[in-house]
Amino acid sequence: MARRSRTPLLICITLWMLAAFSPSEASRSYRSSLPPAYDAAVKAFEAFVAERMAFDHVPGMSVAFIKDDALWAKGFGYADRENQVPAAPESAYRLASITKTITAVGVLQLVEEGKIDLDAEIQTYVPYFPRKKWPVTVRQLLGHVSGITNYRNYAVETRIKEPKNTREALAIFQDFDLVGEPGTVYNYSTYGFNLLGAAVEGASGESYGDYIRKRIFEPLGMKDSRVESAQDLIPNRVRGYVFADGELRNSEFVDVSSRFGGGGTRSTVLDLMKYSRAIMDGKLLKEETRRQMFSSMVLRNGFLTGYGMGWTVQPWSGHFAVRHSGFQPETRTYLLIFPRDRFAVAAAANLESVDLVPYVRRLADLVLGEDLTLAAYGPDRESRAILTALFQTYSYGLSYLDWNGTPLVRNRDELAQAFDFFNRTVNRKALKADFAPAVEKISTGIHLASNRAFTGVGSYMAATLAQTGGRERLESCRKNGPLAFFNDYIRLSGDRNAGKDRPRLEADLAGLIKKWEKEWSSARTEYVRTLAITPGTDFGAMEELLLKGFKGASVYPDFTADLAALAQNYQEQNMLAKTFQILETGRKIYPNAPGLLVSLAWAHLWAGHIGPAQALFRQAFNLDATDRDVDFGPMADRAGRFVRTKRMNEAMAVCDLALEFHPRNAKAHERMAGVCLEAGQKEKALKLLRRAVILDPKLGSAKEKIRFIEKQK
Repeated sequence: MARRSRTPLLICITLWMLAAFSPSEASRSYRSSLPPAYDAAVKAFEAFVAERMAFDHVPGMSVAFIKDDALWAKGFGYADRENQVPAAPESAYRLASITKTITAVGVLQLVEEGKIDLDAEIQTYVPYFPRKKWPVTVRQLLGHVSGITNYRNYAVETRIKEPKNTREALAIFQDFDLVGEPGTVYNYSTYGFNLLGAAVEGASGESYGDYIRKRIFEPLGMKDSRVESAQDLIPNRVRGYVFADGELRNSEFVDVSSRFGGGGTRSTVLDLMKYSRAIMDGKLLKEETRRQMFSSMVLRNGFLTGYGMGWTVQPWSGHFAVRHSGFQPETRTYLLIFPRDRFAVAAAANLESVDLVPYVRRLADLVLGEDLTLAAYGPDRESRAILTALFQTYSYGLSYLDWNGTPLVRNRDELAQAFDFFNRTVNRKALKADFAPAVEKISTGIHLASNRAFTGVGSYMAATLAQTGGRERLESCRKNGPLAFFNDYIRLSGDRNAGKDRPRLEADLAGLIKKWEKEWSSARTEYVRTLAITPGTDFGAMEELLLKGFKGASVYPDFTADLAALAQNYQEQNMLAKTFQILETGRKIYPNAPGLLVSLAWAHLWAGHIGPAQALFRQAFNLDATDRDVDFGPMADRAGRFVRTKRMNEAMAVCDLALEFHPRNAKAHERMAGVCLEAGQKEKALKLLRRAVILDPKLGSAKEKIRFIEKQK
């Protein structure tokens, strides 16, 4: 039976929310040294927020950015909906996991003072914490490569209501086994950062709260930042909410002292801007230490984790970027910093389920005058694999040059090796001959497993373009995208006078890039350059304009991720007619996009149409078995949502499909076992976990989960 539509109710709610968020009634802003040149960007962002907040049902939000010496901040909606208290730049939100960046800074300050050794075992500073099968070091904990588990029983461990001191917080997980040998697996862990908070106490002789107050908050004038407390009076404390079953409700109370070092602080977006400026200006750490903090950890297999010491460290469209998000009861937060651009954004909301990335991304686009999510659609899997490699080479290369000032590779022989790897790997013939191994080879391009060949090639190309055309040439590439960047270098390296002995791209690839860049430039009209997919988008007009603009092109701008994200939001509000409209529009524009097929499959599952959904999943898998959307990780995440919304048959159908697609992958069996366990199917979970251990006898996390389930019998 189809589920009853709640469209009339949601329309009423949306109209109410739009009225509630009227800037004249419920908003306060702050600006300092903000040039008039940013006025248009701020105005456009405010309009975006008003529309998007109503659609997302967000009661209140505060946002701030700094660019060079300019500062802007504003509150939208309500910090306390019941009492009509407006959100403001000074509103104090739970920071959640942004706390990890603060803990990391505190640990590294003590490293600089010689009080902590990064490679010492954690028991050096927390002697009461039990030793594990393998030694666990401070450095490994900072990068989530220590093997320390995250929440084992999420429903229980994230809903603790009693205050915990440090030893009580550590006691929750101190007897848990490691999920793997340290250095071999990336496993995000709030518990690991609790251990680091305890290390701060052991090395400094002060409580964690006193240390970060004296050494971070007070020196930076972060007067509204503190360790969270349910008992203390906290000025401008916001109230948290959930949106469920068509209505806004108060968040469940949870005491977060049990996650003090990994998510136990409260602050404002204004204070986060002070913090960001200090990070950029080197006021908290020495330059050498800051570079360590902003360097990705590397697993034993040579793959970068994309996480440094307390910070996510991944390029953002050619910019060197560090960031962290936060999620816990009452709050969602996001902090993004482009250190070399002297640009930072902080956003905080009091709705638990909201995705803040669209807000942060839109503000960054407007302030910097760029499209930071440029993506290209290709008609077949070989083209998409090549485009992925080109975009990674561009983004990691520019980012490396941006942060370091010099290319990764300068030795002639090493440069030749990097270009040779690139030309052999980013190769249509190789992809057509044996696609899966060729894609696997491409996936190593940014990692130490390939000596970071893609980064070496991209940073050399960027440095060469900068030498011949100045920084303006690189800024032009940032605005026009990776294909323009490659085409610019191809022209330069082919010039007998300017090219000299510069390495060249393989002739067939260079010819393909030239063709694609011409198509891309023609397809990227003014409408396309300024298009932002929002709930207010006229999808009929969009379809007509994009089909007309992309006609005849094999490669053109890709909005599938934005379409899928918006459709999912409508889906979770049970506005399925709108969901299907958006996805079917997307399929007309991007007929061979696996991600849109998968999104359509999820929508059918949500509507209870298991058969059509399975057919769409298989169609996507057959188009490209290596596509991320048919990987077991995203499938497990979405299956978990079905469990939490009591759609058990649909969740189990996803599990069966994931195992059909990945029959010999131990981690796939482990992840799907987690879904089964959440659904209350312990026997099926045990069966899958035992199969995972057979497939990979070294999978310690699966063994630990088997012991946990069996103890409960």
